[in-house]
Amino acid sequence: MLKIGYLEMDSPLVVISPNNGSDEMCNFNGSAGLILVGSFNLDQVSLSEVKKAIEVVNADSPMGFSMTGSNRESLTEAAELAAGGGYLLDIECTGGSHLDEVADQVRVAKISGATVSVSFRPEALGDERMVARKLKEAGADLIHLDLTRTGNGRGKVIKRFSDSGGPKIMAQYDVANFDDAELLLSMGADLIALNGKTDPEFASWLSEALKTLEDLIGWYNAPKHICSGGDLRGLAFCCLPVKNCPIMGALRKLNITPRDFAEIKMELARGTPLEHGDGTCFGSLVWCCKITKPCFMRDAVLDRIGLSPRDYMKLKKKLAKDILTS
Repeated sequence: MLKIGYLEMDSPLVVISPNNGSDEMCNFNGSAGLILVGSFNLDQVSLSEVKKAIEVVNADSPMGFSMTGSNRESLTEAAELAAGGGYLLDIECTGGSHLDEVADQVRVAKISGATVSVSFRPEALGDERMVARKLKEAGADLIHLDLTRTGNGRGKVIKRFSDSGGPKIMAQYDVANFDDAELLLSMGADLIALNGKTDPEFASWLSEALKTLEDLIGWYNAPKHICSGGDLRGLAFCCLPVKNCPIMGALRKLNITPRDFAEIKMELARGTPLEHGDGTCFGSLVWCCKITKPCFMRDAVLDRIGLSPRDYMKLKKKLAKDILTS
């Protein structure tokens, strides 16, 4: 379902183990796409304690561990442990962390081939665009955003990081229901991290719900439409830019004119089923909306050309990626 570095996850759900690992975390086997243990201060504990915590959990799911520490040698050893065991190395930013220092830690860890995430609160490292750019340049595979105290602004925070074009995003939040999860994902999160005190039955239910969503529509974290406040991936669903609407602001972020956007989008659709669309608003599926939004004209074209809703959304997912990298 999802691949980040050498990690292959069958669910976008991450469970964070309390108290440096617990055998109770085995209750999340089969539901957690990743189990994360920690946090370990490598200036105070040995790697043998990290290994022991991982062994205590004894998970079938992929695993990772969170760490802090200023010693370059211990960081290298931790990265080697992560790379050798196929674990995620989650570097936590503590109070007073400086972006350049964190980026340097990422570079050190990547020398060993580890898959690396950087964990921090949104306000900790400064401007989102600068943070995303520097961490991506350093080689970070994942941004671990701690949103547990962000409240109603969490969606906008994720959107700002998503629109910055940085690494993939793991959003940590006290998710209570499917709507909470959907908000995080539809604003640009790739993974959702839950506290280890989460009810295993709820985690299992949520994981299955997200897998079902992926099976049904082919894009479990499909964005909201731009006109509904979605991140830049939502350009895949935008109409032809012929009027003053929120798409204009989105295009300014990318420094693309409406004319250039129209040409780019049509060129990317050329030779694909999205090129079809006689009878739709603008004559091509490339301008059509998200499959979860009712539209009899779009659906009539899908039926006529034999394109399933799931395959339609998979094409839109590729289109979004191509727009943002073109």
